[in-house]
Amino acid sequence: MSNPPSVPIPITVFTGFLGAGKTTIILSLIARLPKNYKVVLLKNEFGDVEVDSELARASNIEVTEMLNGCMCCVLVGQMKNALIEIRDKQHPDRIIIETSGSAFPAPIAWQIRELEQAQEGFTLDAIITVVDCVNFRGYEDTSYTAKMQAKYTDVVVLNKHELVSERELDTVLDHVYTLNEDTPKLKSEGTNGVSPDLVFGLDTKLFSLADREDQVKEWDGRMDRGHHYREVDLCTVMWPPLAGGA
Repeated sequence: MSNPPSVPIPITVFTGFLGAGKTTIILSLIARLPKNYKVVLLKNEFGDVEVDSELARASNIEVTEMLNGCMCCVLVGQMKNALIEIRDKQHPDRIIIETSGSAFPAPIAWQIRELEQAQEGFTLDAIITVVDCVNFRGYEDTSYTAKMQAKYTDVVVLNKHELVSERELDTVLDHVYTLNEDTPKLKSEGTNGVSPDLVFGLDTKLFSLADREDQVKEWDGRMDRGHHYREVDLCTVMWPPLAGGA
């Protein structure tokens, strides 16, 4: 294990329900960064094959996947090891964590805060929540996690807003404002996504370790321990089938 860097590596965590467009937003951010700015994406979700290929082609990004579990519960602890390995082997300027769609960001943020406290060379920069304007009201009705993602964040990115009517967008905004009145809400700019200047360098104050005990008590009993089995499943159908497929 090498020594931590003199300047901590900023970590940006992207949350948002399955299909909200997190990977697309991340791709747009990477395209707007200087070519010599190195980003490592720690990805905890099965993505679309074409999108992942696009990520692999980007010269200033490397992708690390955490599969067979969720960072916020099953893989707690393993994420720390993954971050330290990325720090030592890849020496990035920034790490972006893309959570699974049903992940609650608090346990992920607390792991990063513990690494901060231990002076391991990381700092939690921001929690960014991507809201799917087409489907958010349905998620909100059935998922407590979707509400928590929208409530505990530094920035809400409104994605797919161009696919809904002005009236429908106003309804989504009303629901988001009810959950989180003070946090900035940004509309994605189509294929350009959002500017890095608006979501990087925020130095979040969310999820401090000093508040952890009180927050755990507040949420205890509300979070569904089986949320990964009961919320949303994603099925990707490839047509025509890949060579050798059924």
